[in-house]
Amino acid sequence: WPLMIDPQLQANNWIRKSNQEQLKIIRLTQQNYSRDLESAISLGRPVLLENVGETLDPLLEPLLQRAKFKAGSMVMIRLGDSTIEYSEDFRFYITTKLPNPHYSPEICVQVTLLNFMATPNGLEDQMLGILVAKEEAETERKRLNLVVESAQSKAQLKEIEDRILELLSNAKGNILDDEELINTLATSKLASQRIEERVAEQEKTQAMVQETRDTYVPVAVRASALFFVIADLCNVEPMYQYSLEWFYKIYELSIATAEKVDRNISKRLQALQNQFIRLLFEKTCDSLFEKDKLMFSLLLCFKSMEVDSELNMSEKALLLLACGGGNPERPKPGAPWLTDVSWARISELDKLRAGPWNNFAASFEAHIDSWRGVFDSDSPLEATWPSGLRERMTPLQRALVILAVRTDCTIPALQEVIAAKLGMDFLEPPSFSLEKSFADSSPVSPLIFVLSSGADPMEQVIRLAQKAGMSESIQSVSLGQGQGPMAERAISQGRSEGQWVILQNCHLAPSWMGTLEVMVEELHPDGVADTFRLWLTAMPSPEFPVSVLQNGLKMTLEPPRGLKSNLLRAFASMEQDWFDDACSKSEASQHAFRKMFFGLCFFHASIQERCGYGPLGWNIPYQFSEPDRQICVMQLRMFLEENDAIPYTALRYTASEANYGGRVTDVHDRRCITTLITDFYCPEILKDDYRFSPSETYYAPPHGDLSSYVEYIRGLPINQMPEAFGLHTNANLVARINEAMRLLQTACSLQPKSGSGGGEGGRSSDAVLLATSEKLLGDLPEPFDTEAVAASYPVDYSESMNTVLAQELLRFNKLLRKVRSSLVDVGKAVKGLVVMSAELEDVAGGILTNATPSLWKRFSYPSLKPLLSYAADLGARLRFFQAWVERGIPPTFWLSGFYFTQSFLTGQLQNYARRLKLPIDMLIWNFKVLQRELENPDAGCVVYGLFIDGARWDSAEGVIAESLPKVLFSEIPHIHMIPCESSKDATDKRAVYASPIYKTSERKGTLSTTGHSTNFVMTILLPISRQHSEKHWIKRGVACLTQLDD
Repeated sequence: WPLMIDPQLQANNWIRKSNQEQLKIIRLTQQNYSRDLESAISLGRPVLLENVGETLDPLLEPLLQRAKFKAGSMVMIRLGDSTIEYSEDFRFYITTKLPNPHYSPEICVQVTLLNFMATPNGLEDQMLGILVAKEEAETERKRLNLVVESAQSKAQLKEIEDRILELLSNAKGNILDDEELINTLATSKLASQRIEERVAEQEKTQAMVQETRDTYVPVAVRASALFFVIADLCNVEPMYQYSLEWFYKIYELSIATAEKVDRNISKRLQALQNQFIRLLFEKTCDSLFEKDKLMFSLLLCFKSMEVDSELNMSEKALLLLACGGGNPERPKPGAPWLTDVSWARISELDKLRAGPWNNFAASFEAHIDSWRGVFDSDSPLEATWPSGLRERMTPLQRALVILAVRTDCTIPALQEVIAAKLGMDFLEPPSFSLEKSFADSSPVSPLIFVLSSGADPMEQVIRLAQKAGMSESIQSVSLGQGQGPMAERAISQGRSEGQWVILQNCHLAPSWMGTLEVMVEELHPDGVADTFRLWLTAMPSPEFPVSVLQNGLKMTLEPPRGLKSNLLRAFASMEQDWFDDACSKSEASQHAFRKMFFGLCFFHASIQERCGYGPLGWNIPYQFSEPDRQICVMQLRMFLEENDAIPYTALRYTASEANYGGRVTDVHDRRCITTLITDFYCPEILKDDYRFSPSETYYAPPHGDLSSYVEYIRGLPINQMPEAFGLHTNANLVARINEAMRLLQTACSLQPKSGSGGGEGGRSSDAVLLATSEKLLGDLPEPFDTEAVAASYPVDYSESMNTVLAQELLRFNKLLRKVRSSLVDVGKAVKGLVVMSAELEDVAGGILTNATPSLWKRFSYPSLKPLLSYAADLGARLRFFQAWVERGIPPTFWLSGFYFTQSFLTGQLQNYARRLKLPIDMLIWNFKVLQRELENPDAGCVVYGLFIDGARWDSAEGVIAESLPKVLFSEIPHIHMIPCESSKDATDKRAVYASPIYKTSERKGTLSTTGHSTNFVMTILLPISRQHSEKHWIKRGVACLTQLDD
């Protein structure tokens, strides 16, 4: 039986139309679907089993295997516990909406797999037919008639030929004496000549019709190509689902609304193309989150450039790979402002050779001082580039240079690429209008709000209902456990009575989504009141039915971004009477409440906005919500009204530990939030001259009415400064770099894993795979000989480092074997010697996109490095341990090189404890950052390889200090780690900052089986100057890292 891959529902629709009367449609999620199947098998009715996943119910196995048997004169088949009669008229069809399913070999041999996915050529032909039917109706009518006539003529010729052959084969004796045969031949000849003349005439007409159709091919080609951009978006978010039917509607709307140009076909074609891509952009953007809109514009831009043969594929590949590469061929120039990552990217651009990239690295080095000016410029895209290079480059080429030299300005460079091809409109999507979306809706298509944390559409829907006169006809159901039947009743009642039904939080009822899908499919114009509307709200969820998303009208809803918008929302929603009555028992109490209320709102906005700065803000991006703020407001009012003295300690605890802190799971994030609250719940906030930041822009306004606070907020800068949240100015660079990298990585993940990569000289993907995997294999050393190491470094009570070494080598050997075997298997799969499994596809995809495969990550130490950098880092770690094996315990330890750093730290403490015969749990670490290298100290160990994030190390003063502009990380010198008894702590009595050490810049990790976080290493005490307190560095988000991302 056929199993059809059918993400665009083309097969599904075809089967439904072909078997309209008797077709039985079932799903594996339906209760008692087997009874319907048994009935259809006995009665000989066709069955469509739709929306299957990657596994099938074992109940179906006899049916798939056609395991029929005879019982007397009857043909029978066994399904589960039932034996039923089998009708030979029975037909079975299976469809899946999964675009790239992975079926087991057992399933594959039992079914006939058919791919019904839309292909570029097939879709192009459909688009051309629609367009010509609208623009040249007579031409398209002729073409369709010609298709029919041509088929009829050819069938008649075939019939005549078959008749002649039949007569000749049956002729007896002399065929010249067969009068019937002679007459038939004469008649056939005349008929054949007439038909051939008609066919020749048809072919002439067909050529003329085709010439007219060819005029419109460019529009159809572009439209077809853009569909696949839309279709791939579901890989970004599961809610980004769009049907082919929806796409057709936009296409037809663009034809109807494009500017009409009399007798100028080229202008009309351009108008059609512009109108279609504009409508597609606008309609799609309503259903995209803000974070994905620019990425979508970039994908549309690249696809348009590709269709117009304006896109250099090697340059595009390098951009999406963020110019990822291996080790540069030329040594890096001595300019301190040029990072290793920037030089590696410049070296990758140099490999492109052609045009402005010819000798690019050498030219860059020769003009290094001029490039410093570009690096220092506030607007590097508008600065003067050496040798007039900026003017000679295309926007895409300029974006590549900016990515390499000033990564934080990549987004403006990409915007320039988009604007140059598509126009400025594609950088500013039209603002969302619920009224407009409602006008586009229908009773049979649900309106779906795709939510982000903190967004609630109910107020907007109720306001719209009042305008539409439906405020008395709204039913709202919040889905959750046991709410399914109530929702079903609401839909049934609403569709008959013409009500609005709102089902909130659909993502919380995944088991009921199958029922929702069936109910939505049963909505037909004939059986639904015209005023009926079904509103659905949901967070992104893979459980949400694809067909509902494809057929519905999707709208994303996000709370306003930015400090100013956040504060405005808090005060604009405040009722005047409540604000006036709060703490009105005395003027002092009311003054304190309003000051601290503003401080609380600022704190709420701050902790939300810190999420935009990545790990500098929070290790884990928490979803702080409006109810958190509201409960704090209630408690603030209660505490102030019930106490004469302000209980600052209690207020801080309830806010930072209970209300907001209840969702904070990371210990260092908890330290941060309890520190931040002290800036707002403090006696100083009551003073009018108290400021929240050094620039004095942000403060609690003087005592006044509600409007005065709103007026102050409206006067705040639109573009917030990181200092408002306690962060360094460089945090803006981090946020912009993270945004750019996320955009490029997402866009890269949507690209087909074929074609040539940057600098690959146009080689096929198979050639790139083989070459890269062979290079990686060649660089891999053999696993360590653990038996020989065990003989040289036996288990020794007085030397725990021997055990540490043995354990580390076992871990690295396991990783090495997995990396080697997967690379070997990828090479075999490319050559067709083994099956390309899902795991091997992951490894192959990583090789082509320079991403470390997830298969390797499961066996690896934490790392965020791209593939080639990861391979280089792994090689450096293996060389460190090889040197240890060959030369003995090293005098200084590369802390970053350990797979499991905690085992090394514990081993050092064990050595000290055993030497002095002390309990290990009585020991703690002291730290001393060295001015010069020290080897083999009497106590403890010397480590190196740490970087500081959010600050820098000031070697002259021996303290941490503010980061230099545009310098995000600073290397820390060697550190002497000294064990000591906790009762005899000899820590430097200067002020210190307790800095966490993480393995990667992501900072967050998971709890491993050993009880340690997979990312957190330990806390190190670093000296700080008197100029700043530890609180300052906590708000800065300062931490140490064992490795950088690249």
